[in-house]
Amino acid sequence: MSLRPGDLRAFSSTRFGKGSFDEVIVVSERDTYAAKGQSSLLAFLLARYPQLGTLQIVPQSRTMRFGFFVKGPWDVESFTKFGEYLGENVEAMVQLAGRELSCFDLRVTQYEDLSMVEIDRDMGSITPEEIALIVALFEEQFNMNLMSSDEDFQADHLDWDDGVVQHVLEDINREVHLQEWLGFREDGRILVFCKPTASGTT
Repeated sequence: MSLRPGDLRAFSSTRFGKGSFDEVIVVSERDTYAAKGQSSLLAFLLARYPQLGTLQIVPQSRTMRFGFFVKGPWDVESFTKFGEYLGENVEAMVQLAGRELSCFDLRVTQYEDLSMVEIDRDMGSITPEEIALIVALFEEQFNMNLMSSDEDFQADHLDWDDGVVQHVLEDINREVHLQEWLGFREDGRILVFCKPTASGTT
């Protein structure tokens, strides 16, 4: 995927320094705390979890969309069974946390020898522990067929821990203004950019 003219308005870009996110670029449209928190969250999670192919904040539904790429031929039944298994585990974790699951949506787009699996999760009930669980279950299910980045991004350089991640998630859940942020990998880099058409709360 590449950026096209019109995808972005005037923007400023920040490249994290040597020895940290050498190839992580965060492109932001507004220099606000909320925007920085949202874009940095995507960059941090993509750096921490090389199995994540794309990550998106969807303001209309106030959800986070996780994208995984799976190699090889997989039939619909295999994805259906995995989706049910994943959903049961996610629901159990949400209940243990004393929260209410508002959105768990799994969709699959299949190409010849590649499938893209996307999961939508509401920001109100998701936790850093659940994100780690989702990634682990994808690895368990698809093993070597799950595409993963070979780049060694040092996510810990941001001095973020699960507590900071949870804080940003809670900020988003408190109806702060959201823009449509999209993070993905390209040529050994992590790119995060903001679509200018994103709306606020619904």
